[in-house]
Amino acid sequence: MDTVLLRSFYKVASVGSFSEAARLLNASQSTVSGHIAKLEDYLQAQLFRRTTRSCQLTTAGDLLLTHVTTLLQVIDRIEEEFCPARMGGTIKLGLPDEYHLFSRLAPVLQTFMALRPKVTIKVTSGLSFEHSRALADGFLDAALLREPLKAGQTPDLCPSQLVWIGLPDFDLDSTEVLPLAHISGHCLYFREAFTALDQAGVPWRSVYDCNTLEGIRTAVRSGLAIAAIPEEDCPDDLLKLHHPRLPQLPIVHGRFETAHSEPPVIVRQLLTTLHNALQLVDAP
Repeated sequence: MDTVLLRSFYKVASVGSFSEAARLLNASQSTVSGHIAKLEDYLQAQLFRRTTRSCQLTTAGDLLLTHVTTLLQVIDRIEEEFCPARMGGTIKLGLPDEYHLFSRLAPVLQTFMALRPKVTIKVTSGLSFEHSRALADGFLDAALLREPLKAGQTPDLCPSQLVWIGLPDFDLDSTEVLPLAHISGHCLYFREAFTALDQAGVPWRSVYDCNTLEGIRTAVRSGLAIAAIPEEDCPDDLLKLHHPRLPQLPIVHGRFETAHSEPPVIVRQLLTTLHNALQLVDAP
């Protein structure tokens, strides 16, 4: 039995739509429909009840799905164990715009692709808010999302202390309204910074926003503003600010999220590899 037909069946059954299954499989809808027709002809059974809006599994389809789910998992494990180089596809991965984090993950990504030359990993760096939307819209397969560590919560991946940065001679005593530099859009670090200032009763204003971490650091080095960034991305310890007017900032940590509850095996393998690499680095 052709496993290509079974994979098309599994994808249609999982998402409940021929068109969506075709998009996820990078195939035309007619191709996927042809696969299902061939499978139904081979098994002499109707697998889906189709309407103009959706499709539902028949009793035969439910039974087949049980077997196919187990079978494909076994096949994926065999292929990964014995011939990872044959696995292919494109993985769209979202990562935070943090230099220290990407420098840790870049060699891991390179090794992963070297072992699987048919796999392409397309990396998008940016805000966790935007990555969450891209996951929901299907523009990313997986992303490492940043979030603040809650009280009593055990950090998941790559915990980082947020710190205030500015020029050592920045006059925090006489500057009544603190000027802030931050990433444009729904930036977690900016939100945590102004929330902490608001709670401490310290007035502030946004004077510089841009799309990159380097832009923020440039604004800080010029004396234009202060900012909140992960401690590991502070280029110089002398830029770390400690002052009574500046409230304590939280620790942030990361977690991987996927666009689908059951992502393709190649995506699962990548996330396992990245997760293990980050845990290894974070281990005391």
